[in-house]
Amino acid sequence: MNLKQLKAKGGIVDGQPVKKEVSWTHPDSKTGKDVTDTFTLHIRRQSFGVIERLFAQGESDQSRNASYIAASVALGSEGSEALSYDDAYSLEPSLGFLILNAVNEVNGTGGASAKN
Repeated sequence: MNLKQLKAKGGIVDGQPVKKEVSWTHPDSKTGKDVTDTFTLHIRRQSFGVIERLFAQGESDQSRNASYIAASVALGSEGSEALSYDDAYSLEPSLGFLILNAVNEVNGTGGASAKN
């Protein structure tokens, strides 16, 4: 395979966001009953180098997963709202793991897909 073929097959990350619909079940703040919100995340595919840099933060006090989410996720109908590190760090845990799983699915990181 040559470089042109590799690029044509998606081997070089183009940075285009991937829409990923997720459903989050959580207690309603007023009634306490479980509700499910379904919404779309805009997830940037990250290159090998970006992922390596994010997870090589040996001396950083920042959460690697919150950094990965912040670098990858945008919100809003057009994906124009960036999710800051502070907001990613402050996510409710079940929502944080739901979003992290979506980021992992799009980027092929974590779980069985990372072993390819």
